[in-house]
Amino acid sequence: MTDESSSSLDAEVPDSAVRGMVLAIEPSWAVESIERSPYGTDFVATLDVHTPDGDRTVVLKATTADLVDPRIARSEPRLLRLVGGQTSIPVPTVFGYRDDHDEYPAPFYLMEHVDGENVEGRPDELSPSPREEILRQAGHHLAELHELGPRAAVGRVGVEDGDLAVLDTEEFPRYDDFRERVLTEQLETVETLTSGGHFPDYADDPERFADLVPDLREYLRETIPDLPDPDPPTYCHWDYRYGNLLVEPETGEIRAVLDWANLTAADPAYNLANAESHLLTPAADDEERTENLRRLFRTAYADTRVDWSFDDATRERIRVYRLTCQVDAMSCLPLWYEDATPEEKDRREAEHREFVARYLE
Repeated sequence: MTDESSSSLDAEVPDSAVRGMVLAIEPSWAVESIERSPYGTDFVATLDVHTPDGDRTVVLKATTADLVDPRIARSEPRLLRLVGGQTSIPVPTVFGYRDDHDEYPAPFYLMEHVDGENVEGRPDELSPSPREEILRQAGHHLAELHELGPRAAVGRVGVEDGDLAVLDTEEFPRYDDFRERVLTEQLETVETLTSGGHFPDYADDPERFADLVPDLREYLRETIPDLPDPDPPTYCHWDYRYGNLLVEPETGEIRAVLDWANLTAADPAYNLANAESHLLTPAADDEERTENLRRLFRTAYADTRVDWSFDDATRERIRVYRLTCQVDAMSCLPLWYEDATPEEKDRREAEHREFVARYLE
């Protein structure tokens, strides 16, 4: 199918198509059972398959929604193979992929199924030691990812001519300076706060943060261009969060890091700020606990990257990038808390406002 036709398909893929996609990658495999995932925007299913080497459980992922451009979706299996081959980051083995197909929604690929628990929304339920272990591994993982080498420019990672590349299109432009990209995207995000954020159709109060827009706009315009020079862009997993980790809750062992579709080439300090925003939960942990977890994360990162340290310039960029991550979360609140009670939404709003106030005072 063409890019246009595959992206418009309904997320429901019939059993016959599932079996056909598996055969397109592994002609000797037979699908025994199909369990569709109710989560995510694209088609994901866990399959029991019979192979010449015995029965096994695998995962089929296909791009069926408009939210991920096929040029970007094609990068995921390639990135999984790159990361799996050149780092110790645990990722599922990719058995094969198809960038295009005349009959089935594409791109699609097959990967191994990894056992593990998703603790999104409840990391504070973990015992102290497993939680600390997750933060240590996270620091180590991101350091290894960033050591894969600088990219040629700042931008979204996709596939061009069959290979991984930093895209340069009207929709996904390249930037010579990461600060320019951050400012451009953040000003756009701030403006969405006047009318419900990125997901206005889900907003029960479209003007929840509208009063903050003028001050945020001014702060970003004054601050971001004057940040210290960013480091050379590296691969950055901007969605490294509990929801994309499969863990052993008793030990904190991370068994798999998922969701490699939306990588960017960016200042690694931005990836650190983003990961801290996702992995640290100051609303649930006290200040001392939060700072201890942050220290474990940063120490593991610095220990892994040779001749690198959290100097003053890096810390300042992380501090400002943390605000941009918060603004992104504010714009996504209507979707992330679609089913929350009004009281819960109000609590999240108060937490966002408290965080932002520390910058705007």
